[in-house]
Amino acid sequence: MKSLIVRIIFALLGVGLLAGMTGALAFTYFNLDLPKIDKLQDYKPNLASQIISKDGVILAELGLEKREIVEMKDVPQRVIDAFLSAEDDKFFEHKGVDYWGLSRAMFANFKAGRVVQGGSTITQQVAKSLLLSSERSITRKLKDFILAQRIEEKLTKKEILYLYLNQVYLGGGYYGVKAAARGYYNKELKNMTVAESAMLAGLLVAPGKYSPFVNPHAARMRQGYVLGRMHTLKKITDAQYKEALKEQTVYHINEDILKAGYFTEWVRQKVVEAVGEKSFLVDGFKIKTTLDWDLQQVAEDQIQRGIKEIDKRQGYKGPFAHIGNEEFEKFEKQARKTLFKNKSTFFTINEKNEKIYEYHFDEKAYDQMRSEITDQETASGDENFVHGLAANDNIINTLKTNTQYEAVITKVDDGLRLIHVSLAGSPGIIPFDYFKWAHKRSINENTGYYQEVSKPSTILRVGDLVYVQMVKNSVQLAPYLNKDGTALLTKMKSAALVRNQKYILCQLDQVAEVQGAIFSMDAKTGDIVSYVGGSNYNTSKFNRVVQAKRQPGSSFKPILFAAALENGYTPSTIIMDTPEAMPGFDSASSWKPKNYDGGYKGPVTFRQSLEESRNIPTIKIADKVGVSNILKFANRIGFNAKLEANLSIALGTFGVSPRDMVTTYAIFANGGRFVTPRGIVSVVDRDGKKYAINEVEKDMKIPASVDEEKSADEIGVAQTGNPYTRNLSGRQVYDPRLAYVMSNLLRGVISSGTGGAARELGPNVAGKTGTTNDYIDAWFVGFTPNIVTAVWTGFDDNKTLGFGETGGRSPISVWKEYMRATIRKYGDDSFEVPAGITQAWIEKKTGRKVAPNSAGSILESYAEMPDIPVEEGGTAQKTRPLGDDEYFENQ
Repeated sequence: MKSLIVRIIFALLGVGLLAGMTGALAFTYFNLDLPKIDKLQDYKPNLASQIISKDGVILAELGLEKREIVEMKDVPQRVIDAFLSAEDDKFFEHKGVDYWGLSRAMFANFKAGRVVQGGSTITQQVAKSLLLSSERSITRKLKDFILAQRIEEKLTKKEILYLYLNQVYLGGGYYGVKAAARGYYNKELKNMTVAESAMLAGLLVAPGKYSPFVNPHAARMRQGYVLGRMHTLKKITDAQYKEALKEQTVYHINEDILKAGYFTEWVRQKVVEAVGEKSFLVDGFKIKTTLDWDLQQVAEDQIQRGIKEIDKRQGYKGPFAHIGNEEFEKFEKQARKTLFKNKSTFFTINEKNEKIYEYHFDEKAYDQMRSEITDQETASGDENFVHGLAANDNIINTLKTNTQYEAVITKVDDGLRLIHVSLAGSPGIIPFDYFKWAHKRSINENTGYYQEVSKPSTILRVGDLVYVQMVKNSVQLAPYLNKDGTALLTKMKSAALVRNQKYILCQLDQVAEVQGAIFSMDAKTGDIVSYVGGSNYNTSKFNRVVQAKRQPGSSFKPILFAAALENGYTPSTIIMDTPEAMPGFDSASSWKPKNYDGGYKGPVTFRQSLEESRNIPTIKIADKVGVSNILKFANRIGFNAKLEANLSIALGTFGVSPRDMVTTYAIFANGGRFVTPRGIVSVVDRDGKKYAINEVEKDMKIPASVDEEKSADEIGVAQTGNPYTRNLSGRQVYDPRLAYVMSNLLRGVISSGTGGAARELGPNVAGKTGTTNDYIDAWFVGFTPNIVTAVWTGFDDNKTLGFGETGGRSPISVWKEYMRATIRKYGDDSFEVPAGITQAWIEKKTGRKVAPNSAGSILESYAEMPDIPVEEGGTAQKTRPLGDDEYFENQ
């Protein structure tokens, strides 16, 4: 018996030893496979990168995870208490593993036959989220167990909590408590209430299930649970508990909107080229740019205004849909719900666990309001009476000007020349002045004639769905009627009643098809100020600032004239504006170009030729200077376009981008110095490491002298007898005296020529219009001494914009208003006169010297230089024929 007992004891000891050895081996096996964390500095979570404007506005935040790191000293105790109460109230007592909690979970899992309960401590959650996968298995649990104890050995409780609060995922794409506080409440952590802290802590167990955005009821229940735990654990008082339960939490609606989309995407691409896509998304780069957000908004607004003006001149496309009377109520209610929701920046959860938006659609109140309006219209006894805005209609607080809305036509009145609309159930009017543009759509390059709208019934009917813009949110009808309409109004049974009604004043609108672009940069530094690559980045990612190569038309002429100044021409040189056959393919062929207006002016000055954009003198200048010399000049100054070796280049018949037009025009504003466009000031990663970014596009052309800092002799521009090019080197690609003369000539384009629409900006603006054959492209490129800006408008598919859509009409309107804003911000400096400029009073038409202030005279500027006969500037170049004469009818 005794021996049997001894054998049993030895057997048990053997089993125990075997179990112990097995456990030790398993521990060693899993331990070898575990990652290491020896110090807090090893913690490098994924951080999103930020692209930031010059004035500190975040244009985009892009990354795999939305996270902001917060130090423990900046985390309020109530936030810590909420998370510990919800997840691990024994955190400061255990050594990484809560054995009682683990046993409870193991029993539940054994009973269920699968993993149904966690029991993990915060330390184990840190181990899982930082160092392990998220799989739910016994193997991963064992690793959690081992690694949690290792973490407790290496780090303090405070350091573990720091990792936890910065790492946890709380739904909505938010990682860490700081990002979640901003995302859900638009608050800093220090400003969060007990109730808000409990809501965040409640999200951790299942962010999707308990999200207030997705499931308000579940979110409130979970919040109540966490508050109850905080109260039980005496982390909050009875009074705090009751107050938190009653608190109406305000949830922030945070939309991820890419500001300055074309520019921001361009910057992103440049940084990604340097650091890689993955690094950009996880290493928290701070990218400071040159973009001026204030002016960018002006640029975007002006492009929208400009293309809408063009679009309306092209005519009306008609309603986008039609509904029957029985569908009105459904359409109006849905429109109001959508309008209110889109306008709201926050919502709350009511006692019924429903989301209540900032602008709440109360269907019962709405039905009551509509019923009362219908009763009043019936009581008026006048079938023509349309009730105005109800006193309790809060829709006017949600509407913005320059914003497109959907509306339904409710009445068309030919007598009053008035259209009534329902804008989300509220009454609006479109008077004649606000729909008269809506003639039958016709885009024709040959004529601008169209039949003007006289009766609204010719374009719209009741039930048509249309786009409108609000002009004013509350107006009386009478001031918007003409004399006949006013007379008809007085004859209405309800005339007195109508006069007291107020309506939403609207204008008929539509979605424009035409496109536009703005590129603007600092003339001296090349810093990009504004960048708009199209009408809407969300609908078209094609970047017209750099990707569109469009014919510049006459906006190329300043470059040709600049070459001519190097070759003996002066502002008062006379050129004959007369019909003449120009050389073609060979001596037997020729072509006869025309001016834009079809007429001829005889002898004109160099200045007049540019100011009035005369084609014949321009082509004659090009012929005299020589196409080969023009091509060399364009290459030397870095003009980035593929130019054919024929006279067609004089009229801008090649492709070029707005960016490249601005870069070249900047040479005139910057005293002949070339500057490269720059959009990125600095790129710094999470560790403070700086990165150099190459912003030069693959298709950009950098002058050889700039690229290699070579002298004029080295790049072959020094010419015997031509001091204008002798001292050029580095970035000085054009003589500063000639740059000033060109700026002065281009000021004349605005003060006396085709750019007259911008004259009101003052004397210190210069620029040039550009219109291509058949009105396909329209440009205005111009500058002050500080800012250079190009505006382009056109269709992507090269359709005509329509008769009369010239550079002096469409783009100059946009350019003028944008430059007005730049002048307000950056000043209205005068162009600096360099050494070597002389001035003389001349008769503008003839170029002859006259007495100061004589009638018809101007004070002209010249570069001081010995006379160089025009004939020495170059020889005529033989060119091939270019087809139909119309090809050269560019402004």
